[in-house]
Amino acid sequence: MTDHITTERLTLRRPEMADAAAIASLVGDLDVSRWLTRAPHPYGLSDAYEFISAVQNGNGNTFVICVGTQLVGCIGTEGQLGYWLGKNHWGRGYASEACRAMIDRHFAQGHDEVQSGYFVENGRSRHVLEKLGFVRTSQEQARCPATGDCHVLQKMVLTKSAWEAPG
Repeated sequence: MTDHITTERLTLRRPEMADAAAIASLVGDLDVSRWLTRAPHPYGLSDAYEFISAVQNGNGNTFVICVGTQLVGCIGTEGQLGYWLGKNHWGRGYASEACRAMIDRHFAQGHDEVQSGYFVENGRSRHVLEKLGFVRTSQEQARCPATGDCHVLQKMVLTKSAWEAPG
C-alpha cells in the first residue's frame, strides 16, 4: 500500500517529526481536542512527537491531511476510522474527502467493515459519517481526555458491501 494518497484537493501522507509543531498547534485547540477520545489538553509538542513516533512504529494506516503543503488534520484506520481537522478548516468538505480516500484504502486491504464513532454532541462528525453511509450500532459512555467529561459515544459501522453499492 502506498504512503501517499492524493484526492481532488488533498494530499494524505505519513506524518514526519517535522509535523510536530503543526499537529500540536491544531490539536492544542480545545475546540478540536474536546471531540477526540485520545488527545489530552493541553496538547503540546511532546504529545505530538509521541503520537508521530507511535504512528511510525504502527501498521501504516494513519496519515496527515494536507492542503497543498499545509497540514490541516489527521486521519487513520488504526482499529477504527478516526479523524480531526484544525478548526480553521472545518466546513470545507475536507473530512468527507479524506474519509472517502481512507475508506477506499481500508477496503482495498481486504477488510469487510470499518467502524467509527462520535460524541453525540458533535453534529459535524455525525453528518460526515452519515453522509459516507455509516449506520449506528450502539452507544457507550466515553471519557474525553481533553476535558475529563464523560459523553455518550455513538458507535457506527460501514460495510464493504454498503460502500460498494450503487447509490
